[in-house]
Amino acid sequence: MIESQFFSLPEMIAINAMNRPNAIAWQTVDESVTWSEFDLMVNRSANALIAAGVVRGEPVALLIDSSVYSWTHFFGTLRAGAVATPLNTMLPPSAIASLLTDSGASHLVVSSGWNALAIDTINLIKNLQRQPLILRQGGFLPGSQNLEDLSQAAPLTAPNVALASTDPANIIYSSGTTGIPKGIVHTHGARAATALCFATTFRCSATTRTLLTTPPHTNGSFMVVLPTIVVGGTVYISGGFQADRYLDETRDFRPTLAFMVPTMAQVLVDHPRARDIDWSCCDFIVTAGAPMSAELKRRTREMTKDRLGELWGFTEGVATIIQPHEMESHPDSVGRAVNQCDVRVIADDDSEVENGVVGELVGRSAWMMSGYHNRPQATNDVIWRAPDGRIYLRTGDLGVKDADGWISIKGRKKDMLISGGLNIYPSDIEAVAMTQQNIHDCAVVGVPHKKWGETPVAFVIPKPGANIDSSALKGWLNEQLGRHQRVHDVVVTPEFPRNTLGKVVKHELAKSYGPVQ
Repeated sequence: MIESQFFSLPEMIAINAMNRPNAIAWQTVDESVTWSEFDLMVNRSANALIAAGVVRGEPVALLIDSSVYSWTHFFGTLRAGAVATPLNTMLPPSAIASLLTDSGASHLVVSSGWNALAIDTINLIKNLQRQPLILRQGGFLPGSQNLEDLSQAAPLTAPNVALASTDPANIIYSSGTTGIPKGIVHTHGARAATALCFATTFRCSATTRTLLTTPPHTNGSFMVVLPTIVVGGTVYISGGFQADRYLDETRDFRPTLAFMVPTMAQVLVDHPRARDIDWSCCDFIVTAGAPMSAELKRRTREMTKDRLGELWGFTEGVATIIQPHEMESHPDSVGRAVNQCDVRVIADDDSEVENGVVGELVGRSAWMMSGYHNRPQATNDVIWRAPDGRIYLRTGDLGVKDADGWISIKGRKKDMLISGGLNIYPSDIEAVAMTQQNIHDCAVVGVPHKKWGETPVAFVIPKPGANIDSSALKGWLNEQLGRHQRVHDVVVTPEFPRNTLGKVVKHELAKSYGPVQ
């Protein structure tokens, strides 16, 4: 009997090189790389890494920018059989050192632009028994090996490494908006399934042209890069998000697929050039990573001529999607579960709730993580078992599902307040606040209260040039809310603490306010 065959992402790259060798795989403002060229570059990277001592199954940390060569070494790491572990370059050296130590990486690949950050990080962990070997991409880093030099001397043939679907492929560290980041481990099977699922979700084909503005350490980048790779499309790597650059790239590159976090959308809808751009090239502009307000959705849909869709997701392996043509009829929903994904709603006692009842969203998919890196208890804690024994993941998000499968998000379970014994969902208060025309953004958090246990406090960012009287806004807001929802205070602030994808780090807001005596 012949077993069904598994194709990993590195194999899919090789197949694209055979089937469409001269088609463009990667493009920047300065260069274009064909699939045949990229396949050879990945081979060289993999061979160079193996020659430098990289061992199959061990993590290789990546402190990299978004460039053709950085993505080459990401996929080279996979082809070598190692576990790619991209680190957040926006973190301070102490935090990066913690992630590097947690990963147990034997090697650290560094883009030349992050040399100073790498030096500061390594200095913090120099007393460890196992200090990572540094492989730089260029520039000067004392004591390091030049990965580009090693790659140039490496063989062009693929290394003799056969990847199984159960082999670990990557460790993605969570954003840490609610605590210490956890390393999320995906297998090669899960990553291949991710690529195939989102290729159908975003209607990708060999003609897909993806505009990439986000860095490799965020799973949002893989959400659009992997499906483009699996169909043999083209990824255009931006130099980083700037409004004028983004608009120029949309005009010149004519992307069919793009990822736009809410903070990017806000900048673009306020830009005077945005409505002069022809967005008809785009089949799907996906927003994800953080909630987008109803008003911002409306303005973004108007700007892009209804090319905007929204994905709600959990890096560990759960996602829903609302297609662009569904946004108008379901403005408050994040859609329905994507292909090969099952999303359910459970109560605090772990029983499944009826449609229309708020509870925690749990899900399972073909691309679920295999667990948290070196955290068996955290892995066990995230599991919910259905009555039939199937394993689902607890997302920590509260939501409600209707009879047709449409899901609406009510916020994080940890964000939910219990004030005087009653549940309060911050998203309900935020939605009311955002109807005020002078408010640019709103975040509601719970703070300790001596009498009620917790009480809601609303933080608001005014629109440019607007003046907000916090006392008057509090009075108006509490008139619109239920008695149990009334806010204790309104705090006007110029900005919120956010993670890479623009999600508000609410525990920092709550900490800045402190308890109510």
